[in-house]
Amino acid sequence: MTRRKVSGFLLILPILVFCGSTSDADEDWVIREDGVGPLAIGMTLSQVNKTLREKFTLPADKDNQPCFYVKTKRHQHIAFMIEDGRLTRMDVDAPGIFTVKHIQVGDSEARAMSAYGQKLKVEPQHFIDDGHYLTIRSSNGWFGVRFETEKGKITNYYAGEFTSVQYEEGCQ
Repeated sequence: MTRRKVSGFLLILPILVFCGSTSDADEDWVIREDGVGPLAIGMTLSQVNKTLREKFTLPADKDNQPCFYVKTKRHQHIAFMIEDGRLTRMDVDAPGIFTVKHIQVGDSEARAMSAYGQKLKVEPQHFIDDGHYLTIRSSNGWFGVRFETEKGKITNYYAGEFTSVQYEEGCQ
């Protein structure tokens, strides 16, 4: 009887280890208009630090740099824009990190348009002749998501405060 209990425990242990080891994977972090994973737009840098168990700091010359990016070690393809000490935007530059509508880098413009529908605003990109900005604004108007495309494919995207999402070259 002892043998059965032990063998049953040994079968469950690998399942528990596997489930616990994937909780911080990029694929578990879905980009929302107002945040990603446990992070919410508007959090202070210290709240972001505590939530991610990281130690990001303000630049030494913070008065001349009200906007900067930080990256976490566990989510290398997400950059967090910090403006005036608060999280305002997340930038994604690689496949595998999805929006709530299941769109990722590498998807086609058509797939994004199908997922987001008529509310998606399409504009020419300012720096690439065969590229577009595909932008959706949240129903309350405070947040948004913008996809950058080239030759019909999403090359990167960002989400957060609508004002920050409008920046064409990162920090403005």
